[in-house]
Amino acid sequence: MKLYEIAKTFFLCLWIITYTTTIAPVFKYDERLITEEELFDLIAESKKEDECISDTCDADLAEMRSVNPKKPMTFMVFIAADNDLHYFAWKNIQQMELVGSNHNINIVIQISAPGLQKPTKRFLVKKGKRFLIQDPDGPNKKLNSGSPYTLIDFVDWATSHYPADDYALVLWNHGTGMLDPIYNRTINPCELFYCNPSDGMLEIDRGISYISLILQYAQKEANKQKRGICFDETFKSYLNNQDFEFALHEICTKVLRGKKLSLLAFDACLMSMIEIASIAKKYAHYMVGSQEVEYGTGWNYEYVLRPFLQRPLSPYELARHIVSSYELAYKKITNEYTQSAFDLSVCQELEDNINSVSNLLVETLAGAHHKQTINILRKCKSTQYCTCFDEPSYIDLGHFYRNLLQHQQYLNLSDKTKEKQLQANLQYHLQQGLNIINKFVIANKVGQRLKNAQGVSIYFPEHSVSHSYLRSSFAIANNWSTLLAKYILG
Repeated sequence: MKLYEIAKTFFLCLWIITYTTTIAPVFKYDERLITEEELFDLIAESKKEDECISDTCDADLAEMRSVNPKKPMTFMVFIAADNDLHYFAWKNIQQMELVGSNHNINIVIQISAPGLQKPTKRFLVKKGKRFLIQDPDGPNKKLNSGSPYTLIDFVDWATSHYPADDYALVLWNHGTGMLDPIYNRTINPCELFYCNPSDGMLEIDRGISYISLILQYAQKEANKQKRGICFDETFKSYLNNQDFEFALHEICTKVLRGKKLSLLAFDACLMSMIEIASIAKKYAHYMVGSQEVEYGTGWNYEYVLRPFLQRPLSPYELARHIVSSYELAYKKITNEYTQSAFDLSVCQELEDNINSVSNLLVETLAGAHHKQTINILRKCKSTQYCTCFDEPSYIDLGHFYRNLLQHQQYLNLSDKTKEKQLQANLQYHLQQGLNIINKFVIANKVGQRLKNAQGVSIYFPEHSVSHSYLRSSFAIANNWSTLLAKYILG
């Protein structure tokens, strides 16, 4: 073995021992997704300072620093990597470089890496390399990626310098759906997966949920902060759902001057929820995310961006293609993956349907047979009969509706005439809801173990409702929250 290879192997082993014993918990990764060799290279990559400037030609510098001609799409990736997903970020950036910006697309990123002394960086991604943007108006210090103003400023810069017909914004980070659990730090979702030796497939350990694991770490440290997405470990901050909505509102009203984002996407865990879509519908045309936890490597951005080498994609096409790309990356690795895309113009229709179903179920809970109704609801949403995810209070809405359709005839009232009418109304609205879900979810790919997941989740806890959930715009406006309260109180 060459001396270089010996040294490389030695320092890799030394780093893994040091990192896993003093800095972070041991996490598992699959070499089919990221090898030890790649991990070593990514560690070195993350330590690089400003790059690709000295050999940048004048034409490239002009393109980076000025307002560029309009292209069909600008693809903006907000990488909140000041956490334990940091090294995966560099792998994803390398995947973007395999395609790079061209006449069909601009690819621009902002990345915050661990460490107070590491400034936030912006890059224009070209084929084969990335160019660090040294803009006088850009960041020259560490920015708080958990602040809505940091997100707003990035989108403002990207849309100003790289105008396009369509803008796609990707939020890259940890995600916890609609809940803002107490935390001290995040955990790597790779910790939730293990390799089944019988078939070599990655499986999720459902003995404890992702959010519960975060809460365990939080209880040890008694830190009372909260988070939703874009967690920043240096600043101990996050974008909760209120911050997230504020950022989107400012982006659309002030940056885009009243227009919506063409696509809002989450390369993060657990975000394909009706409650998240309820926020996004006012600010984007399409949305992409995962119902289940995502493996640490997230999307394969080469697969996502490859079609732009040939032609531009419409936002509708891109949303559907991201979902297919995710399946391509993971179908041979695990049977427990999800990715779906929403047409947000249908979101209000689905919310109205959920409200109608909730009202009918609340009516049955007010009747003499309310215990029977509770038992039916419990069965229809249970992990045994309904598709749930690593966070078990997140259930698949379509599967829940299908279960209710099979049991609605057992929902009884003292007034039998009223009972028949209620059952008929419930049957109608449940079937209508399933039809709406088919319109709302424009693409859905799932692993074999989640084959009944139809693409959109909803919060349905068993014992108590999170206070952060009750503050959400969905819970405030929709009687689903009333149904939850009636169900839990019995």
